[in-house]
Amino acid sequence: TISDLTGFSMTMMKPSLYDLIKKGTKIMQDNYPENLGKMMICNSPWAFTAVWAIVKNFVDERTREKINIIGGGYKEKLLELVDED
Repeated sequence: TISDLTGFSMTMMKPSLYDLIKKGTKIMQDNYPENLGKMMICNSPWAFTAVWAIVKNFVDERTREKINIIGGGYKEKLLELVDED
Protein backbone atom coordinates (compact mmCIF):
# COMPACT_ATOMS: atom_id res chain seq x y z
CA THR A 1 0.00 0.00 0.00
CA ILE A 2 1.27 3.47 -0.87
CA SER A 3 -0.36 6.47 0.81
CA ASP A 4 0.44 10.05 -0.18
CA LEU A 5 -0.23 12.56 2.62
CA THR A 6 0.27 15.69 0.56
CA GLY A 7 -1.98 18.34 2.10
CA PHE A 8 -2.43 16.55 5.44
CA SER A 9 -2.58 18.86 8.46
CA MET A 10 -3.24 18.56 12.18
CA THR A 11 -6.57 20.34 11.76
CA MET A 12 -7.78 17.12 10.13
CA MET A 13 -6.99 15.12 13.27
CA LYS A 14 -10.15 15.56 15.29
CA PRO A 15 -10.84 13.21 18.23
CA SER A 16 -13.46 11.38 16.16
CA LEU A 17 -10.94 10.69 13.37
CA TYR A 18 -8.31 9.55 15.86
CA ASP A 19 -10.88 7.17 17.42
CA LEU A 20 -11.83 5.85 13.97
CA ILE A 21 -8.18 5.17 13.09
CA LYS A 22 -7.65 3.40 16.41
CA LYS A 23 -10.76 1.20 15.99
CA GLY A 24 -10.00 0.47 12.32
CA THR A 25 -6.44 -0.53 13.13
CA LYS A 26 -7.65 -2.91 15.83
CA ILE A 27 -10.19 -4.53 13.50
CA MET A 28 -7.57 -5.00 10.78
CA GLN A 29 -4.89 -6.49 13.01
CA ASP A 30 -7.34 -8.73 14.92
CA ASN A 31 -9.14 -10.10 11.86
CA TYR A 32 -6.68 -9.72 8.98
CA PRO A 33 -3.26 -9.83 10.67
CA GLU A 34 -1.14 -10.85 7.70
CA ASN A 35 -2.89 -9.08 4.82
CA LEU A 36 -0.53 -6.11 4.87
CA GLY A 37 2.65 -6.77 2.94
CA LYS A 38 4.20 -3.33 3.31
CA MET A 39 2.84 0.19 3.67
CA MET A 40 4.73 3.26 2.49
CA ILE A 41 3.41 6.61 3.71
CA CYS A 42 4.91 9.33 1.52
CA ASN A 43 5.05 13.10 1.89
CA SER A 44 4.34 12.76 5.58
CA PRO A 45 4.39 16.14 7.30
CA TRP A 46 5.74 16.56 10.83
CA ALA A 47 2.16 16.53 12.15
CA PHE A 48 1.61 13.00 10.86
CA THR A 49 4.85 11.83 12.42
CA ALA A 50 3.63 13.21 15.74
CA VAL A 51 0.28 11.45 15.38
CA TRP A 52 2.00 8.21 14.35
CA ALA A 53 4.12 8.34 17.52
CA ILE A 54 0.87 7.91 19.47
CA VAL A 55 -1.09 5.65 17.12
CA LYS A 56 1.73 3.13 16.65
CA ASN A 57 1.35 2.14 20.30
CA PHE A 58 -2.02 0.60 19.40
CA VAL A 59 -0.62 -1.34 16.43
CA ASP A 60 0.77 -4.86 16.73
CA GLU A 61 4.57 -4.94 16.47
CA ARG A 62 4.58 -7.19 13.36
CA THR A 63 2.24 -4.77 11.60
CA ARG A 64 4.21 -1.73 12.81
CA GLU A 65 7.39 -3.15 11.25
CA LYS A 66 5.67 -3.24 7.85
CA ILE A 67 4.86 0.49 7.91
CA ASN A 68 7.44 2.98 6.62
CA ILE A 69 6.95 6.70 7.09
CA ILE A 70 8.79 8.66 4.40
CA GLY A 71 8.98 12.42 3.93
CA GLY A 72 9.38 14.15 0.59
CA GLY A 73 12.39 12.09 -0.56
CA TYR A 74 10.38 8.93 -1.10
CA LYS A 75 10.95 8.09 -4.77
CA GLU A 76 14.21 6.16 -4.35
CA LYS A 77 12.77 4.09 -1.49
CA LEU A 78 9.60 3.30 -3.47
CA LEU A 79 11.60 2.23 -6.53
CA GLU A 80 13.22 -0.47 -4.38
CA LEU A 81 9.75 -2.04 -4.08
CA VAL A 82 7.85 -1.22 -7.28
CA ASP A 83 8.59 -0.68 -10.96
CA GLU A 84 8.69 2.98 -11.99
CA ASP A 85 5.98 2.40 -14.63
